[in-house]
Amino acid sequence: MVSPPPMRVRVLGVDDTGAAMAGRDAGVLFFVGIGPEGGLVGVQPVHEEQTDKVRRHVAKVMTQVQAQELRTDEHSVYEGIMPEKQHRLCLTHWRKSKGKRAFDLHRQAVAEEAVLEAQTMEELLVLLRKKPRAPTVPEELSRLVRRYINARRGLPWKVNQLLQHIERTWEKVSDDPVDPTNNVTERMIGLTFKIRSKTMRGFKAMHKVLAHPHLSFFLRGQVGICDLRKVV
Repeated sequence: MVSPPPMRVRVLGVDDTGAAMAGRDAGVLFFVGIGPEGGLVGVQPVHEEQTDKVRRHVAKVMTQVQAQELRTDEHSVYEGIMPEKQHRLCLTHWRKSKGKRAFDLHRQAVAEEAVLEAQTMEELLVLLRKKPRAPTVPEELSRLVRRYINARRGLPWKVNQLLQHIERTWEKVSDDPVDPTNNVTERMIGLTFKIRSKTMRGFKAMHKVLAHPHLSFFLRGQVGICDLRKVV
């Protein structure tokens, strides 16, 4: 286990990735500070499916770095770790997943010549892409929800489920004026870990899996400059 260095971050981003090791795959949890004071906070050998371990580690790191907000995707493992107002969803992930589902339902509606459902998904896609994004559930969305609230089967039921899910999660999505996404965490995983995993053989030992992101992050340095004065 690699412990996080003493640092403070306002927003803690958390995401999971797989680690290719000799003969097996392992899960790795990344903790990253989002914002000017950010950077790699820590790496833990935990897979998102290990619910209890994930929640323990996230709660522990949140306390260590005195973070005010937890930023994640919609995986249920992160629910309940922090009070709802302190846990916000990544705007990019939320918008992408909902947009893909709306696009798929629109395509199905066109194929089935369901004119109203196709029109509804077109309106929904416009709402999802709208900038600036409304911090509270817009009336246009509530109207669409009411339109399908009694649907119980077939394509209308699928539309109903999507609309209600979007309505329930709308205000859980981050509205941070600086960065409402968890993109920094995903980029950190790509730059410090996935490049190594894709260009070389899998790691043979977990301690190397955990140490490599820290080494890679250090060597990249701030704005691409490595401060060798920190080497002792």
